[in-house]
Formats: sequence, C-alpha cells, structure tokens
Amino acid sequence: MNFYNRPGTTPVITALLSIVLILSVTVPVAARPMMPFQPFRPAFQDDKKVLPPTQYIRSRDFDTKHISLDLRFNWETEQTIGIEEFTFSPLKDGFTDLVLDAALMEFGSIRIKDGEDLAFDYDEENSKLKIRFEEPLNRGETATVVIEYTTKGTTVPSGLGFGGGGGLKFIKPTAKDPSRPMQIWSQGETEYNRYWFPSYDYPNDFRTTEMKATVKKPLTVISNGALVETKENTDGTRTFHWKMDTPYTNYLTSIVVGEYTEVKGSYLDVPVSTWVYPQWKQQGEVTAKRLPAMVKFYSEKLGFKYPYSKYAQTIAYEFGGGMENITATTQTDQMIIDERTELDTDWDGLQAHELVHQWFGNWVTCRDWSEIWLNESFATYLEALWMLESKGKDEFLWNEVKGSQDQYFGAWNQGNRRPIVTKNYANPDAVFDTYAYPRGGAVLHMLRKQLGDANFWRAISHYLRSNANQPVSTEDLRIAIEETTGQSMDAFFDQWLYRMGHPVFEVSKAWDRDESTLKLTVKQAQVMDLLDPYPQVRYFRTPVDIEIVTRDGKRVETVYVEAKDINEFTFEDVDSEPLLVDFDNEGTLIKELRFEKSTEELLYQLKSDGDVLGRKWALDQLTSMAKAPDADPDEKARILAELRASVESDPFWRMRRDAISSLRELLVPEGEPGVPITDIDLDADTRAVLARAADDDSSLVRTEAIAMLGTTSDKAFAPKYYRAIASDRSYEVVTAAANALAKTKDDGAYAVLRKLAQTDSWRDRLMVAGLNALVILGNKSALDLGYKFGGENAPPSPRKTAALNVIAEFGKGDPRAFPLILDNFKHSLESSDFNGIFSGFEALIKLGDPRGQEAFELAKKKFGSNQNLVRFIGQFEERFKKSVAK
Repeated sequence: MNFYNRPGTTPVITALLSIVLILSVTVPVAARPMMPFQPFRPAFQDDKKVLPPTQYIRSRDFDTKHISLDLRFNWETEQTIGIEEFTFSPLKDGFTDLVLDAALMEFGSIRIKDGEDLAFDYDEENSKLKIRFEEPLNRGETATVVIEYTTKGTTVPSGLGFGGGGGLKFIKPTAKDPSRPMQIWSQGETEYNRYWFPSYDYPNDFRTTEMKATVKKPLTVISNGALVETKENTDGTRTFHWKMDTPYTNYLTSIVVGEYTEVKGSYLDVPVSTWVYPQWKQQGEVTAKRLPAMVKFYSEKLGFKYPYSKYAQTIAYEFGGGMENITATTQTDQMIIDERTELDTDWDGLQAHELVHQWFGNWVTCRDWSEIWLNESFATYLEALWMLESKGKDEFLWNEVKGSQDQYFGAWNQGNRRPIVTKNYANPDAVFDTYAYPRGGAVLHMLRKQLGDANFWRAISHYLRSNANQPVSTEDLRIAIEETTGQSMDAFFDQWLYRMGHPVFEVSKAWDRDESTLKLTVKQAQVMDLLDPYPQVRYFRTPVDIEIVTRDGKRVETVYVEAKDINEFTFEDVDSEPLLVDFDNEGTLIKELRFEKSTEELLYQLKSDGDVLGRKWALDQLTSMAKAPDADPDEKARILAELRASVESDPFWRMRRDAISSLRELLVPEGEPGVPITDIDLDADTRAVLARAADDDSSLVRTEAIAMLGTTSDKAFAPKYYRAIASDRSYEVVTAAANALAKTKDDGAYAVLRKLAQTDSWRDRLMVAGLNALVILGNKSALDLGYKFGGENAPPSPRKTAALNVIAEFGKGDPRAFPLILDNFKHSLESSDFNGIFSGFEALIKLGDPRGQEAFELAKKKFGSNQNLVRFIGQFEERFKKSVAK
C-alpha cells in the first residue's frame, strides 16, 4: 500500500491527507497500490475490545508445479481471453477434485492436456472452480489441465484493491480524457490474481510460470522472468513470450501492457531496466540512475547476489504505489521526476523498497498474511539502509529511524494497536498497516544494533539461503539467527513481535561530586490496557546506549534494562558534572522518553550533541517550553536566540529547517485553513536570520525561510522573491517565493505571477505555483487563466486543481463556476482521487454556493463504511456550511 502526494499538491491538502492517513491506516512508502481506507482496529463491546477473527494458514491437497498462460485482450469490453495450462501434483492418493480460485469468469472447455475433456463446476459466488478427474490421481503423479476461459470484464466490482476490469486494469482514452494512454496492468497482492487466471491464490505454494500475450503494435508486454521471444504477427499484433524458471508464489505473477521505452542499466551480468513512456526517457534516466548501484549494494550487503535473470521496474498510469512482482516491479508513474525536482526530493526510497522485496517477499515469501512483516518490514528497513549508504548517517537516523518510530506512534496514539505478528485480523488487506511497515522496520533496526553488524548480516544471509524459494514464518527467522549467532531470540521476539506496546521511560539523574559517580534511575511507566485482549508487555528488557559528556570528553556506555519497574545504573569516574546525558544515544529504541532537563542543559544539547536525534529532541523540548503560556520572557528570549543560531550553524539541513519551523511555531500565530497568514511583525533578528537562510545550500531550508519571511508581507523582501522566481532551480523555492511575493501585494507581482502561471515545467509545477499565488494576490484578472486551465477537457491534475481554486476564489456569481467545480469533484470521487476530492471540498468552501452540499452527501455515501473518513469529511462540511451562511 502506497500513499504519495503528487507534485504540486498544496500544503493545506498535504496536511489534510496526512490526517486522513493517521485516521485510517498509517502506512509509509510501501509495496502496495493505494487501497480503500481500512482502519485496523478491534471492535468495542461493552467497553472491551473484541479481537478480529482468527485467520489460520490455508490447507491444500495439491502442489502447483507450473502455470502457462496464453492471453489476448478485448479492449472494448475490458476482457481477458485466456488459455491456461495448469500443472500440479496431488499431495494425497485417490485425488479426484482439483479446486482452484477463479473469480468472475466464464469457461469454455477444460481438458487434460493431449487428452479428454473434464467435468467441472463453477461456484461464482465463492470464486471456486472444481475440476473432476474420472481416474483418481495418486501422490507424486503430475497432471496438466488446459483451461479456456474469459473474464467478465467491466462487471468486476470497483471495490477491488486495484479497481481493475476482468482482474486487470485497462487504461484507455476517453471523451473526457483523450490523453490517457493505452495500458493494461495487474495487481495480485493480496489475493487478486484469481480475477484474471485460475490458480491457487495463497502465498504458501510456489511454482514456475510462462506467459504469452498478444497485443497490437506498438504496445509492449512486460512480465516475470526472461523474454524468450517476440513474435511479429501478420495481423499487426505482436506476441511476447516470458518465462520464469525460479519457483515463486501466486500473487507475484504480473503483466503490464503499454507503449514503453527502456532505460537500461546492469549489475554484473544482470540487466537492470526501467520501462518508461517514450516521451519521458530523459526523466526516466534521472529517476532511475541509482538503481544499478542499489542492486550492487544489496547483493554485497546480503552476501547473496541478486538471484534472478533480470530486474525490471515498469511505470503504470493510475497505479497508486509500487508492487514487487518477481523480476518485474510495477511502479506508479508519479515517481518519474526531472532534474529540477531532484533538487528537492527523489524516489530512491520506493525503488529501493521494491528491489529489496526480490529477496524478502519473493525469494522467501511469508507463508500466510499474519507473517507479512517478513516481507514489508525487511523492505522498509533495508530501504533505510540504502539511505544510510547513499545519504549518510544523519539522514538515516532522522528520516528512517525516527521517521519509522514517529509513524508507529501516530498509529498508536490513534488507537490502532496490535502485535506485529498476529493471526487476528479482519482480512488479508487489513494487515498492510503501520505494524507491517515502519513498526517492523524499527524492530529490525533494534535487532541489528543488538546483534551487531557482522552477526546481523551473517544471520540474514543464512535465513535467505536456508529457506530458498520457500514460504517462511517468523520462527524460521528466529531459528536462522540462533543457528548463526548462538544468541537466544526468545525474549526479543516475544516482546517486540508477538506482543504489542513499547516502554515509557522516566529517567532521572544524580551526580555525586565526592564519589565522581553519575546515577541514572530508569522507571518503566507504561500501563497495560486491561480492556485490550491482544498480548501485551508489562515490563521490557533491552540494552540501552547512554552518552555522557563532561568537560573532559564524552563516552557511550551500554547498560541493560531489566524487565522490572525501576532500574538503577551507576557510572564511575565522572569527574565533573555532566554537560549532557543522552539516554538511548542515536534513538535506537521504540520508546517514549520523559527526562526532565534544565534550560541550560537543553541549550547545550541543542548546540553540542553529536547525535542529531539528541539535538532534535532538545529542539522539541525547548520549543514546548517557550510555547508554554507561563514561559518566562527572559528564558523564551534565550531559546529564540539559540533557535536562530541553529538555523545558521547546525551542520544538518533538516535541523536547520526544523529550527525555522520552531521559530514559526513560536512567533507566527496559526491561521484558518486555506487562509494565507500575512502581516506578521517579526523581530529584526529573526528577519535577518531568515533572509540569510533564504540563501542556504539546501533548497528545502531556503523554502522554509522564504515561507516564514512571507508571513510578514513586507515589500522590502520582494526583490529577494523576484530573484528566487527568476533564477532558483528548485520548484519548492519558486513556489514559496511566489506565495511570499503575492502577500507583499507589490506592484510588479501580478505580471510576474501571471507569467509564471503560463510557464511550462515538469508536471506543471511552475504553472501550479503561479496559479496558487495569484489567488493569494487577490487580483481578479486571473480568472481568465482559471477558466483556461480549469475548463479544459482533462482529468483532475495539480494544474487543474490550482485553476479551479482560482475560479472558486474569484468566480462567485459567475454561472460557469459551480458546475465546473462540482463536475471535477465528481470525477475525482469516482476515481477515489483523494487529492482531487479534498481540493474540491476546499474549492466549494471558497465558492460558498449552497448547491455544494451535494458533494458532501455523495462523499459520505461512497465512504460510509469508514467512519473515520466520514468524520473527517464532516469537518469540511462544517466549514462549508459556515461559508454558505456568511
């Protein structure tokens, strides 16, 4: 499951989307397309939580050996016409009934290969195809059945995870969107491949495959394994023949059809390809240029060379994320960026995540969905280790270690609580949540730190080799670690994987001058939830790194917290009062920390701690202290001075950016949603620091500084904004500068912003920046641009959203405005485009037309089964009603 914000999404909508994700299922960049929101939360009954049903591993009475598919497609009816050869061996004597998963299909003949027809029954309601053998088969025999079938095309319910027709997603031009490409793509995880070919659709069975698919020129077919042949046919079609000789599980079988060109790379003798639209070749090279280095990195780290004949990733239209189909990952086409976008961000994380799955998820696969963390947590954590390799330790600690923990705490605080490994879940899709991704990734980080690098990598390599091409369980991982290292993993696995919760440490310190000792008292203050039936941890046991800094230097010591209420630790030879005591140096543990420190100690830590997460913790503590209603004015002034110093002196760009964010939190009042903050009277020192930070080496620090400067609406900074718009290569900086310039109401702003709104760029980033800034400027002459771009025959897009925002701002009383905004909202709602849905709400709120109530009723009806999302929609609705009442 993969949530992403399209380039050009406004900050308001980005924030709203973040809230929705927390309200539903908090998930990071991951390995699944966007699914309908499904909160993973036990029900309540008489104030006691009720566990979801217990899901046991599926039994089978045959072993699938090989699947061969020969496919054609009816684009008009969105049907797949297939001939399948299904080869299997019974697991018992006297085998007479082969039962396959097959959803919404019609069948022609079913026969033994080179033999007689077979009788069959099809239970469409339960998606089961039963094929009967007159002569019973015995264990160890092999048989092949040939199944001729046709999918039912557009009758497939849109509620499927991939929303496909006939089990495959057909993309084609429409009257409303003639620019749509011709594409077909599959999405098998969890149990959706049964919608386009009969199979045993569960992860505890491995088999080989081959696929022939015939399509019209110039379309290309990309699938699993090696391309055996491309056959040119006399009717203007081509047949692509792919073959995968390594056994793998059913949900990883994949097909993508479209018009593509190949961005080529390699690692040793392995082709490493990215398939992109022909017109995007240059941008594809920018996006995927580090992919071969990733293959090299993981092959060497794991001591296990990439195990297949090729690696390919193929972009797909309206694909909501990434899916690690074996040797043939499917990726969202939103990941393709140009060189200017790369100044601000990249999509290395998604590419690394899906690549890691080729080992963790494909070479070995979770045997049932309760074990999905073995796929997703490893992909999440090894993705993070690529960041450590490519971007350095601070980036790794901040964005990955702390980032994963923060996502977990966001879910926990919203009441989404469970162990990582549990058989109690509503359905297979429900377990693709925070626990499968960031929480599990954070646990693997603790495991690596506890084992040490050498032991960790040796154990993981052994796990992969000893379970090659097999379904695996958490116990297989535990056994591999214990066999390799000799260390018992019982306690670690029990408290971090099979039980839920985290420690809450209350830490206090005392330095004894006479004895030259430092004493730390560590209390575990977490409380068990007696109403929650999931297994929980009362007290945790764990190693903890303690950093102690004195005038004479620093040292890091490892202590072991026992599973009890209070632990005490004494450190000797502490000859001077510590300047800094950092509990859990580098933030390894999933924990809450309560460690009261003086302002002096926190200011020292902010300025001097070599651990970036220690500096970040001090920054947050100081910000909270200064924000308190009873904060001492002199103390607050000292804190503000040190925050300004951090903006200019901290060596890590994220700290510099967050120091600006803290200044903004303390000096700029919060505004109403969708209303620009203007005319803030910042002090001279802060203005000067921000003006210098607007020239920082980091584009995102420049962005933050310009955005805060913009709240002053001061025309004195207009020349700086003009220069940024004209010459800064960062789209984010240009966007911030355009908004800041609009707030100044400078005489030259309209001409510059109007020009910006008509300037071509990748994904219309500059047009979006210009249109949104024109709304802030408040010049109604921009309305013609709103109708020019908002009325075009095209699907929802960032540019169209920005144009509709212009219409909503300036189009009151214009009869064209409301129908246009409502029509685009309905289009977004139909396709579950949440950016478009929430942007539509914002536009309707601005327009204030009472007819807009229809949009809220439609949204509540569509998402009625998700009460969190319905409540969230209700917040927009209340703002809309207030707007109408004005």
